[in-house]
Amino acid sequence: MIHTSWQDFLAAREIWREPLLASLVAGALCGFLGVYVVLRRTVFVSAALTQLSTLGLIAALMLEESLGVEVEHAGVQLAVALAFSVAGALALGMALRGRKLPAESGVGTTYVLAGALVVLGANRLVHAAHDLNAMVFGNAVAVPVADLLILTGVALACAVVHALFAKELVFVSFDGETAAALGYRTGRWNALLFLTLGLAIPVSARALGALPVFAFLTIPAAAALLLASRLRAVFALATAIGVFAAAGGYLASWFWQLPTGATMVVLAGLCAVPGAFLRRR
Repeated sequence: MIHTSWQDFLAAREIWREPLLASLVAGALCGFLGVYVVLRRTVFVSAALTQLSTLGLIAALMLEESLGVEVEHAGVQLAVALAFSVAGALALGMALRGRKLPAESGVGTTYVLAGALVVLGANRLVHAAHDLNAMVFGNAVAVPVADLLILTGVALACAVVHALFAKELVFVSFDGETAAALGYRTGRWNALLFLTLGLAIPVSARALGALPVFAFLTIPAAAALLLASRLRAVFALATAIGVFAAAGGYLASWFWQLPTGATMVVLAGLCAVPGAFLRRR
């Protein structure tokens, strides 16, 4: 049953303008970066970084509730989440470079430890449970202009980096051994890629939630790989699917009064169905 008409929706543009724009930007950013995540078979890395970002938010909230330090300003919470995510991204990049242990072991350890700390931290929170729930499952209902500007700035920075160094990042990501043999500093290029992921995940999760961000780092790229074979087409299609699922999910959640983040994830999953069907044929 539809609870909102188009007339009511358009009349409320002052409410949904920033959240919808943030959904578009975050969907495009995560959809694009997800191609690297899926093709490098590092889906678990995005999950670990998302978990670290959530842990950073909990750390900021605990400063307010447990230590009596007022950090309730959204910018401070985002800054702490960024610090955790970027530090984790750089650490994982170095760990993957060393290869003393299988890559999955370090990523899995990070994910499990961060997840355990998230549970312990959430158990200590009293007054900020709503903030944590929105961060994890997505609640892109009210996005401050400042958060939209930060998200847009990070997206533009990532776009510039990947435009300038597309050849190196693609080569190192998908044929690292050959790149190393040709003299490419694979460790540095991998660190740069992980840095863009570490920046993108917290700011996107701030707008969409951790669950939609993790989904957008995997599902659009997987759907695009089922539908296209050329790498450029895969990047473009994954970005488009991310935008469509984020915007469509937001609109559907508005009209049908559904949870925003979950609606986005389901719509992204539906985008993968045609590709799976075509591959079966």
